[in-house]
Amino acid sequence: MALIRMKKILVMSSRAPYPLHSGGAIRTYQVIKLLSRIYTVDLVYITDDLKDETVSEMGRFCREVIPFPVRKMDYYLNVCKGLISNTLPLQVNYFYFDKVQSWVDRNIHKYDGVFCNNIRTAEYVRNKKGITKWLDFVDAISMNYEKAKKQETGLWRWLYKVDFTRCRRYEQMVLNAFTKCMIISEVDRDYILSKYKGEKDITVIGNYVDISEKVNLHKKNNYQLLFVGRMDYEPNVTAVNYFVENVYPLVENEIPEVIFYIVGISPSVAVKKLARVDKVVVTGFVEDVAIYMRESAIFVAPMRSGAGVQNKILQAMSIEGCVITTTIGREGIEVCHDELIVADDPVIMARQIVLLLRDSEKRKIIGKNARRYIENHLSEEVIYSKLRSFILDE
Repeated sequence: MALIRMKKILVMSSRAPYPLHSGGAIRTYQVIKLLSRIYTVDLVYITDDLKDETVSEMGRFCREVIPFPVRKMDYYLNVCKGLISNTLPLQVNYFYFDKVQSWVDRNIHKYDGVFCNNIRTAEYVRNKKGITKWLDFVDAISMNYEKAKKQETGLWRWLYKVDFTRCRRYEQMVLNAFTKCMIISEVDRDYILSKYKGEKDITVIGNYVDISEKVNLHKKNNYQLLFVGRMDYEPNVTAVNYFVENVYPLVENEIPEVIFYIVGISPSVAVKKLARVDKVVVTGFVEDVAIYMRESAIFVAPMRSGAGVQNKILQAMSIEGCVITTTIGREGIEVCHDELIVADDPVIMARQIVLLLRDSEKRKIIGKNARRYIENHLSEEVIYSKLRSFILDE
């Protein structure tokens, strides 16, 4: 009996998919894990912080794991060269290295397909012919930049304006160049397609959520608020600064016992300064985020910018957490009003937080509805089925 050869694909990632310290890492890790149920997977990734644990963990799903170590300075040199020498997005220039391109050119013939984890790695194979190419946009970077350029000032505003234009154009180019494309939410898909003149579509596939974690207990007299995220990511920095300046004082006036935890790796200087505010705690890296999640009364996600789906919200919902966010934070999460609370005005957000802190039963109801949504729409098997259909044209 002849053996059937399992097809081999190459996954290209702009960053290490493990440890799971960011939404991008979570997305890439999950996709690789699910792809390994369909194909033999090799992984190439770029990193300025080579860790044995990355290679070891990804080796559970990949036949071969190939890191390309670079210096942090090299990223910035790439951006400077890109500003002068081409019109590619700065995001693409940032992660483009000749040594990676040379490896791809020498080895791509060994694979039945290539999967790029976002537009940051698309340039390595954009012009390759005769091979199946999948692209996960993850989110619409240009949409994030359109929001950011309106909020920033000075040099950052200029950079966002430059890269917004470049990203907008490039997203259309790669949509034509790749065999199939996927993205994390309908909002991001619709934004990219709004300027597209071709016939390609983009398939929406969300992240799955681990539903094995212990649930939040919503204890009475619990006045702990929680924000979780990578704290050098600008949308997260903006969100917690906005919350501490505009919402938290209003809550504290009503409930003096309230305490706000900001949990996440690599807090920026601006985030660290927030710890000077009474009963605002900036933890930095913690070994087990789940401990804070189970012990908090309300999860706040006061997002003012950003694109894609907020993993922090989905994780909180999966443990029956009570979440309050903004319209931007809710983007890509197709819920009714019973699974989470949305408030864009700081006074309304503060009022909702106060009401919920005083009503543990209401928090429980919202939490149970949230958990049910995750189970029905974002379990691992639901997402695997969607990804399999996308990859295999089922």
